[in-house]
Amino acid sequence: MPTPIEQTALSRTVAGTATLKLANLHTLDAFYTPLEERFERITRLGKRALGVPIVAITVIQDKRQWFKSVVGWQVTELPLSDSLCSEVIAEGKQKVIENTLDDLALMSNRHVCRKPKIRFYAGHPLQDYEGKTIGSFCVMDLKPRKVDDAFGQTLADLADMAQRELFSVELTNAHSALIAKLGEARRQAMFDSLTRLWNRRGGEALLQAALKESVQYNHSLGIVMADIDNFKQVNDQFGHGMGDQVLRKVASTIVAAVRPHDIVCRYGGDEFLIIVRDAAEHDFSEIAHRIRDRIHELPIRTREGTVPASVSVGLALRTSGGPISASNLIECADEALYESKRKGRNCVTLRRIKTPPSER
Repeated sequence: MPTPIEQTALSRTVAGTATLKLANLHTLDAFYTPLEERFERITRLGKRALGVPIVAITVIQDKRQWFKSVVGWQVTELPLSDSLCSEVIAEGKQKVIENTLDDLALMSNRHVCRKPKIRFYAGHPLQDYEGKTIGSFCVMDLKPRKVDDAFGQTLADLADMAQRELFSVELTNAHSALIAKLGEARRQAMFDSLTRLWNRRGGEALLQAALKESVQYNHSLGIVMADIDNFKQVNDQFGHGMGDQVLRKVASTIVAAVRPHDIVCRYGGDEFLIIVRDAAEHDFSEIAHRIRDRIHELPIRTREGTVPASVSVGLALRTSGGPISASNLIECADEALYESKRKGRNCVTLRRIKTPPSER
């Protein structure tokens, strides 16, 4: 008779199999999709649990590898021929290379020979219900390292978590609706490769859809405009490379601060648009303050010292009534943003919009 621990493990396996069966009805289309906190959380956890500087969740398609989530390495996609995961994907089993310079398959890889000069690699396959390998959960280091059996088990557990999230069948949010509607080429045009968010074009398309939905169902719609304070000084003092790091860190912090179904876009150079659907005024304001607080508490460390970061935030909330244009909503949020700047920056200003009742 199975022990309680074995019964729990069996239940998880059955539940996971059922999820994968349902998800197999859908096509996994993860290329040119924005940051999602559920995946970022797993890679952050992997970095802490395994003590490695680089962790990634990747998927493959048409001889390409897409990094759905990655920490410690600025990469978005690679040709599969340049990937360190080729053997894991081809063989469908875990692989640990304690020193890449001793491995015939990896010693000539461009990312081993040249920057970032990977010296340790471990990967575990991600598979669909039919057992086909569709990606990898991988970790890397810039120096060789020895590992034990516990390392391999933790790697497998993290890969299982990533696999379950990849095949989540909750396809009702706006991200998934847009992904399903648009082909890969159009999504690529709406994707900001630096921050891994929707760009201005994608944000405007999503805002139009959210406005239409808010009028149809008569629920609230809010947008947040967040602008990094004194960003020009960061570029001037530390260089544009550090400015890019600040943008990426602010982007991931905003994604972690909002709800899973809220939409985050890079709207301009150092400006972000967040679309918040169906939230009470208190909750809407709380989301905006959480964004501001988390960024303010986020020192970004460099060789030259610590770069302080803060954002000024403007909110526009449509509470009820008839339709309003996207441009009017953005204009209202921009006015609130500039008011936050005038108040001394690093603060939040709210503007409520009450439109006249719709004509029926």
